[in-house]
Amino acid sequence: MRSDLYTELFKQYQSSLYLYLYRMCGSPETAEELVQETFYRAMVSMKAQHADYARAWLYKVARHLFIDWYRKYRGEKQMNQELEKQGVENTYRTPEEVLTAREHTIRIQQVMKKLPEQYRTILLLREMNELSYKELCEILDMNMNQVKVTLFRARERFKAEMLQMKGDV
Repeated sequence: MRSDLYTELFKQYQSSLYLYLYRMCGSPETAEELVQETFYRAMVSMKAQHADYARAWLYKVARHLFIDWYRKYRGEKQMNQELEKQGVENTYRTPEEVLTAREHTIRIQQVMKKLPEQYRTILLLREMNELSYKELCEILDMNMNQVKVTLFRARERFKAEMLQMKGDV
């Protein structure tokens, strides 16, 4: 592939890949490293004829890099602690609104960490990154029916966990 095509791919997908990886790992530095490694692998391995599927290919590589990183460097307990520490504040809201938003974000993160990796991944890719079903098939190595069923189950599990957490409060 040509270098200008790599530049265009980087401009187009760098920020969304970073957000996806950041949400998965909870570390800005790790997310940056994984994004860099994703694009490095694209430069080394991606063929010009695959440019039409670049988005799906990049997310697939990023997902596999995350899984490798997760297995190598993090235990479940440490990841959960990092997710609980995260919270985004907006200074233009009242303190009560900020607190409510932070509590909601923490609840969502707590529910997400309870989900199996496959459910977390498919929810983040579809709901946060708005990938198509076809792209999900490519990234997750599933057929269309498997993607639909897994996404449905992930959504149902997420809803059930949110309701259970609401009842516990």
